[in-house]
Amino acid sequence: MRHTATSSTAPPHTAIGGKPPPTLQNHPSTEPQTMIRFSRVVSFALLLGVSLSLHAAPTGLLNDTGQDTCYNDTVADGVAASGPASIARDAGTHPRQDCRFGRDAAAAAGVLTKTGAGAKGFDYTRVCFNGDPEGSGACTGALVANTTDTATGTPSTDWACTKDNVTNLIWSLQSGYGDWTTYANATLPNATNAAARCGYGTGWRLPTRRELFSIMHNGASIPAIDSAYFPSTQSNWYWSADTYAPVPAVAWGVVFYNGGAGASNESNSGYVRLVRSGQ
Repeated sequence: MRHTATSSTAPPHTAIGGKPPPTLQNHPSTEPQTMIRFSRVVSFALLLGVSLSLHAAPTGLLNDTGQDTCYNDTVADGVAASGPASIARDAGTHPRQDCRFGRDAAAAAGVLTKTGAGAKGFDYTRVCFNGDPEGSGACTGALVANTTDTATGTPSTDWACTKDNVTNLIWSLQSGYGDWTTYANATLPNATNAAARCGYGTGWRLPTRRELFSIMHNGASIPAIDSAYFPSTQSNWYWSADTYAPVPAVAWGVVFYNGGAGASNESNSGYVRLVRSGQ
């Protein structure tokens, strides 16, 4: 399906689940942009082991969605997805829903082994500014989230990143704000590399749209993320590295309000969360 960016008034944002649409700061309707809703890729059967090392190559695995509740036509099922009376069973009235499969279902059944911790099937480890994972090296204090661009000077409590133990991506806790062309792709990555955030002086970059979706928690909203591991996340637009193919001056973003995505002019401002591989 080919999506065409409008040249005058942007289409209205669609509310989901009866919730109001997100407010996209500095994405005015007078600027050409397209907000395109689409479904997130769902990952099944991700019960494989993951690397125990912070410094390891990306796993190539995908996270689950965070959705472990089954639904009929109107309301949530009152029976656990694993229960014999669940409507999502193959013989049920609403079979083979996301709630029945993958890491989230395994976590709900109490059979998922994690390297760290996290909501549902997510598996995260906090990382201090100096690069030590929580509980090791100097990262042994009562951690305090550092969402700024500089170290606090207290290495034992200076939590600056979160490592995804499934994908092996390392995410900065900082939510910068600026345009796509200069700030998101140059200014913030350069500053983050210069600060050697979480022990890395190279490799910090704007994430792809799929990478942003990998930390999207579809069982939560406002923001749609595990806030225990991504504090101070804005319920708003975050830039991705993906450009909008039909219009080179437009790039994709993801909305951490309730799981939306869309495309906007690269000159507009949005939030930025940087990522790097854990190698």
